[in-house]
Amino acid sequence: MGKSEKKSKKKHKEKRKEHKEKHKSRKSKKHTKQKDATPPPQAPPPPPPPDISSDEDFAIPIALMNSKSHAPETPEEYQRRQSQIRREVDPVTGRIRLIKGDSEVLEEIVSKERHTDINKKATRGDGEYYESRSLDAARRKK
Repeated sequence: MGKSEKKSKKKHKEKRKEHKEKHKSRKSKKHTKQKDATPPPQAPPPPPPPDISSDEDFAIPIALMNSKSHAPETPEEYQRRQSQIRREVDPVTGRIRLIKGDSEVLEEIVSKERHTDINKKATRGDGEYYESRSLDAARRKK
């Protein structure tokens, strides 16, 4: 390390010290100003709440306090939930669908006769839905 490098490091250290001292004094001025300032006047306490009848109980139910609704789901819980299969009826068309987990729609393997029955019912339901929608639209136009 040469003489010029030592001098520049020394100058740098001196500048850092000056900078720190300069900012320390600013901090102290800020804090003294805040200490000298008088606190704002206290607002009067709010009036007490009106008497609540014993019928209205606003306490948190114990069932909610013990639930894990806010905890993250473990992989086992996720797999258990996704492996459940349920039958749901579409309220609009009347079709019955197999739903796996949250939203996956599954196909059901059925015999040929059962398939034709399902198709007839579904087509009839689709036709009734379409007819009701088109008749409602026609009535609205008049």
